[in-house]
Amino acid sequence: MTASRYFACLGGGALALVAAWQAAAQAPEDSALAIELNKTEDTAQGCLSSFLFDNRTGHQLSRFQIDLVFFDPDGVATKQLLLDLAPLYADKKTFASFLLDETACDKIGSILVNDVPMCENGSGNEVACIELLQVSSRSAIQLQK
Repeated sequence: MTASRYFACLGGGALALVAAWQAAAQAPEDSALAIELNKTEDTAQGCLSSFLFDNRTGHQLSRFQIDLVFFDPDGVATKQLLLDLAPLYADKKTFASFLLDETACDKIGSILVNDVPMCENGSGNEVACIELLQVSSRSAIQLQK
């Protein structure tokens, strides 16, 4: 008796479990949402950042918000920022620049990706983006999760 037939005999709940397991087994191994702090530079308005988002989730993210917390070089939290970055297209890199703070870049020690409070695919279904998140930085400012 195959596993699918065995679980089908156990009822719908077990069958749903098998379907979820099979879907997970078919998911790409490199499925990820990579966020790179690519560059920071001082401007007259403050610290300008450039981020590279690489959506390898297999889904267009039609709603995507990220909660960032800024820390000074001594590790003291100084600011919290919620960014709305949608849409992020499936299997595509997106480059975006943001004014991080009204101070100089060297006054920012690190940035924490605190949460991804909104992450929905094109069908309006939630995607567990926090679990798929990979962060890195090419800047002197660390990006952490």
